[in-house]
Amino acid sequence: MDLNLSDPLMAALIGATATVLAALVQLRLSWRKELKERERGQPITKKTRRGPVIVVFALMIAAAVGGFAFSEYLVSLRGEDRDALRAELQYKIAEISDSAARLEQARLDERDDLETGVLRAVEVRRGEEGAAASVLVGPCRAAGGAAPGTGSSCSEQGAVRVAVCARVPASATVREVLLYIRLEDSQQSWADSRVQAGQDAGLAKFVEKFFERPDGDAAKQVCQGFVNWNSEKARFARIVVKYTL
Repeated sequence: MDLNLSDPLMAALIGATATVLAALVQLRLSWRKELKERERGQPITKKTRRGPVIVVFALMIAAAVGGFAFSEYLVSLRGEDRDALRAELQYKIAEISDSAARLEQARLDERDDLETGVLRAVEVRRGEEGAAASVLVGPCRAAGGAAPGTGSSCSEQGAVRVAVCARVPASATVREVLLYIRLEDSQQSWADSRVQAGQDAGLAKFVEKFFERPDGDAAKQVCQGFVNWNSEKARFARIVVKYTL
């Protein structure tokens, strides 16, 4: 800490110290003078007796002033130390808060990365297994307005046409689309109902090529056209889209 000699406390302390020194010198001189007078046998006057008393009184005043100034100076030192300690404590608190905030952000980022990794793993597995979609397509209406079940047939041009669509991530790359057709009341398994695009499956078929269309920002739909010109039976049309991310 820098000492500022212009500070009032320092001035009082220096003044008190000078007064004490001067009083001590004066007291020593008075005592020597009194001893010499006693050696010569001269009488001690009231003025002579009063001299040391005045000096001692001056010493007491100077000591009191010096002690007060010194104590105030120590208090000021302690106050400055307290301010420095408070500032350092506030800095440490701010540093700890900043570290805690960084740790919390790192924890949140780690959790986000973990959740993203989990979701990606789920999507990767789903892509390997395939995203499925199916639709029930009713019989077509025969030419001339005849009702289904009357034995009348439809032409392929007048067949029921639908798009069977499975939803996948927007970043997915389609590896293959598996196609399945079976009658509404059939007990046949899906594995035994697989067909190829363009294959006639009893007056019903999937068109040759699938197509894609957007479904929001994060997803898209992979669709396969289906045609049914059977006027007697409804058909289940199912697709399974396998993809990679």
